Amino acid sequence: MRVSIPIALAAALAGMTGAYAAEVPSIDVSRTCKPLSSDIQLDTDRCLKSEQEARAQLAREWDKFSSADRALCTQTATMGGTASYVELITCLEMKRDVAKLPARPNMETKPSNLREQR
Repeated sequence: MRVSIPIALAAALAGMTGAYAAEVPSIDVSRTCKPLSSDIQLDTDRCLKSEQEARAQLAREWDKFSSADRALCTQTATMGGTASYVELITCLEMKRDVAKLPARPNMETKPSNLREQR
């Protein structure tokens, strides 16, 4: 079977774009794993190990999350000056799990004490 050069090139470029889009972002966790003051005890090595493990898990599962969730959770996990892969994967897992919940069409969002009296 013969494939034309433009089609083969387009397929290769699409594959490269997909691989690039599915790449886990680089996050600097150094501030996250550093105590804010000398009064706070923090096991820096353990923190860095947890962050590395979370990044490795993200690398395995990144393409399983929607691009919208990846963008939102990456923004959330990197705001405020302390970025975290643990926070990123937690956000993605929560978004995924909430999306799997069954729909509840009559679910009220107000606490019961604020509902209108009937």
